[in-house]
Amino acid sequence: MSNRNKPVSRHVRDTQQALVALARHADRRKWSAGQQIDFLFSCAGIQELPADDPISTLRYRHWVGNRTVLEKQRVRQTLLTLAAKRTALLDRPEMVPALGLIGKHYWSRQRELADWHPRTRNVYGQLASLVRHLFDAYGDVPGWVLEAWASGEMVCAGVQLAELTIHLGQGHSLRSFPGLPRALTKKQEHAMRQAPAGCTFIEALRYGQLAARGALSWLGPVLQTEWSRTVGPDDDFWLGVVDFFAAAPLVDPQHFGPVCDWIQQKRTVGIGDEPPQPGFSLKGRSMNSVLARTEQWHRQLARGPRHAGQLLSTTWSPLLVSDFASGEDQRVLIRQLRTYEELLDEGRALHHCVASYLHSCQRGRCGIFSLKMDGARSITLEVLGNRTVVQARGRYNRPMLAHERYWVARWATEAQLSLSKHI
Repeated sequence: MSNRNKPVSRHVRDTQQALVALARHADRRKWSAGQQIDFLFSCAGIQELPADDPISTLRYRHWVGNRTVLEKQRVRQTLLTLAAKRTALLDRPEMVPALGLIGKHYWSRQRELADWHPRTRNVYGQLASLVRHLFDAYGDVPGWVLEAWASGEMVCAGVQLAELTIHLGQGHSLRSFPGLPRALTKKQEHAMRQAPAGCTFIEALRYGQLAARGALSWLGPVLQTEWSRTVGPDDDFWLGVVDFFAAAPLVDPQHFGPVCDWIQQKRTVGIGDEPPQPGFSLKGRSMNSVLARTEQWHRQLARGPRHAGQLLSTTWSPLLVSDFASGEDQRVLIRQLRTYEELLDEGRALHHCVASYLHSCQRGRCGIFSLKMDGARSITLEVLGNRTVVQARGRYNRPMLAHERYWVARWATEAQLSLSKHI
């Protein structure tokens, strides 16, 4: 038998395949965007991708994985057409999820991709332009809907924002979208469409709700509260609290958040020895009495529980967010609070009700951080599980000062957090 007809051993075969894969990997770094796309769609599974190439892995998950044969064909053709354009969209990892969604929904397009031409070098501007070109037939899809495509968060309050884009782009009303978490009036829809670009769906909803009732000036305080971040059956109750404040003359908006904390505690946990009152209402109460009760509750929190014992040492799993120190001098420190006693100490020092966030911390909904400058407590920060800083309260609930905001922004950059524009 000649050597060429002898069966190749498994070791030799594995070595040959490894050499082919290695050569393929080396060459692939020089491939065009179209060649890289073809390679991704030729892989039988993610295991065929090099382990040291996270971008290809990300692309495979969003462009190829868990798709039918027909969907793969559509996405591949869309990406190949885009690769022929002078755009950096395919080179940016943060654009990968959005491009996968564009390929998935390309069959719903209003215009052809071949007719789109980027008019800016900014990739975020290119993405917004591309989405509007493909899916917005009349040019009136709100900016906050388009900007969601670049955020990577295409589901908010259960709303599929890609599907909402297509729905609005076909000329349908926002109110008629079947995936809304609650019904909208015509007035609310009109106002919601005017919400600033950069808003999430929930923020745009709050904008529309408040604008429709003439209380838009309360948007900032509302968006800093816990209840405003989800859409649920209690929305009408909390909007009634907004009406209560809006009707009161010369009330400081900084009181809104603490009063909402007091109401939430009263409705869900109970104040002191009293049981929860889920049916609690502000009907028949004056602003002065509500502020007085809120202040009384804050003083009770500052004194702490009468039988502290084990409760003071109560702890929870902290958020995976790094602390911060300003160089070797450590003049500025930001650290996560990890026990109920630390929450109490923070609230006592700054005269606010951060201790009421015990249950939220235990559930992993948020983490509480303390900013100290020259050893003195300065600002208390709330960070959500999605790594967004949503509240910043100083002594007696005052807002951040400019120099404090500087250090918080530095920490946010280092810890890869985002800052809510409403703090």
